[in-house]
Amino acid sequence: MLTCQADSMKTSPGFVCFGPLVPTVPKSQVHTVYHVPYVQTGFRVAGQPWTYYIGSLFQKNNQCMNSWTHIIGFFAMIYTMLKFAQTLDFVGDSYTWPMLSLFITSMLMYIGSAAAHCLQSKSTLAYFCCFMMDYAGIAIYGCGTVVAHYFYCMDDDVSYFLKDVFLPVGSVLTLNVFICFAHAEITYPRPYPPANKLFKGVALASAHIWITQSISNRLYNYYVSLKREYTRSIDSHLCHILCVLAATFFYSADMPERFFPGRFDFIGHGHQLFHICALLGSLFHFDAMYLDMQAGRASLGKRPIPTLFNTFGVIFLVLLLEVLFYFWFYRKVVAKLEKQK
Repeated sequence: MLTCQADSMKTSPGFVCFGPLVPTVPKSQVHTVYHVPYVQTGFRVAGQPWTYYIGSLFQKNNQCMNSWTHIIGFFAMIYTMLKFAQTLDFVGDSYTWPMLSLFITSMLMYIGSAAAHCLQSKSTLAYFCCFMMDYAGIAIYGCGTVVAHYFYCMDDDVSYFLKDVFLPVGSVLTLNVFICFAHAEITYPRPYPPANKLFKGVALASAHIWITQSISNRLYNYYVSLKREYTRSIDSHLCHILCVLAATFFYSADMPERFFPGRFDFIGHGHQLFHICALLGSLFHFDAMYLDMQAGRASLGKRPIPTLFNTFGVIFLVLLLEVLFYFWFYRKVVAKLEKQK
């Protein structure tokens, strides 16, 4: 296998030559915007060619496994979609379009996040641009989830109260996720003050609580009340919620690296565990969606009929607004960096 040669320093041996694989450096030698709490080593050098950062997927650095956990997630979504396509007509059957929109938005999220972790070390501007793209992916996946829950998950009692507001309110809340995440990243950059995670946490929790309203009645009737009304998807929904809670814990707690700084720089730190929990949650979520979709066919006359407008149209509108806000935040980032020079 070819090894790469750098002009002024040794390169990491044994990797395909996408670009000069410059050795990683400790935390003290990189800008604070790249700092990760309790991670001490494995930082990539800024200012290298883009091909270097792509090639660093095969280098031992502290962002490598963050990218790969989402690359695996991306292909897991493709595999699950192809498996579902064996029994579902994603083209001719409009009832499957909310499921298809959920698959598309999930893939956008996973590949966007993988690219963000892979490319963010190029420069401080690239860092902000990459993670704004990451946050846009999280928000659009949330919008896909709102669409799918609207058509598949609400029982008659919940639908009576929420059917007219669930989709528009959910779309606004998921767009707000992107706005709050981007604002927090720009206004409260690393090392993150509490306000950063407060902005992100409140926005994400608001969207998730709203989405969960669609299944709250079923969860209550089975797990809390004495009715014990069982639906086939209820266990998968609960596992999805538990995975989301576990992901939230690892994202916010910086564990286990908090107790062993430097020990989990390459593999095993909290952000990777957050990614793994999120992926497991996605798999449980799709299982629950599939079961709810199959069960809901019997109630097609009582529920809204999916169309291009109220499925892909909603997602496209939110995506368009994200693009507009993205460029607005981009101008703020450029102005901020120019001011710091």
